[in-house]
Amino acid sequence: MRSKFLMILALTGVAGIAWKARAENHASKGLRHYGAAQKVGNGRARTYLVVDSITGNPVEVGVALDSAALEGLSTSGTVAVPGHEHHDSYILTLPAANGTPYQFVELNWNPKGHGGPYTAPHFDFHFYRIPVAERNAIDPTTPEGAERAARLPTSEELPAGYVSSHLLMKLTPAQASVPKMGLHWLDMNSPELPPQNHPFTSTFIVGSWDGRVIFDEPMITRDFILAQRTNPAAIEIALPAAQRYTPAGFYMNGYRISYDPTTAEYRIALTGLGWRE
Repeated sequence: MRSKFLMILALTGVAGIAWKARAENHASKGLRHYGAAQKVGNGRARTYLVVDSITGNPVEVGVALDSAALEGLSTSGTVAVPGHEHHDSYILTLPAANGTPYQFVELNWNPKGHGGPYTAPHFDFHFYRIPVAERNAIDPTTPEGAERAARLPTSEELPAGYVSSHLLMKLTPAQASVPKMGLHWLDMNSPELPPQNHPFTSTFIVGSWDGRVIFDEPMITRDFILAQRTNPAAIEIALPAAQRYTPAGFYMNGYRISYDPTTAEYRIALTGLGWRE
């Protein structure tokens, strides 16, 4: 029987409609480019990229949710899988100007949570380092897939303090892996996990498959995102670094949860992007 840690895992789907991408000036860091949007709740969600106005290098990549997107969300979800019975899933394309290692973002809305410490309604923001087609081919139920699941990243490629879900559950990597996603790794210093056991508001997960880290994932409750509307300062959370990154590229040193009253957008961002290899 799978433990509560398996409840954080989710499958994916595609839904929504697209709006024309656009870019706008970002006073502090340069130019913000938006990707095509998808309908979420009563509003829309879209990715964005901020580039340095002088160097052209990416400094921030994220997902913007307009105020209406957090209202009118489903209460039961549309996708049913063991351990993650109800969620809505969206594939968000990144701007054409994308200079990061990320190839798309999968946004999941989980109205029933995942169980364990993650029972609150929340969003998963999966920033994938691999193409959608490669993600779709992940299948740990086949003999070849079991071998791929068992190929773990080296310790140098994982942030300090992260532990695989298969070790926490005392399962094989294939048993703990999820089709179209792979194996999840948790930060054992996260405040919602033992021994701290604080209420879950936000956490950061990484995923692996076939010996590589393939996604970086902020997971945040709806209530915590909504609370930023009245928070005078953005929530900035530093992340432990890996010693090596594959593929080489611009990676974050933290993530931010904020609300911009000028655009009426909530933003979930990977921040402090710098070249790492």
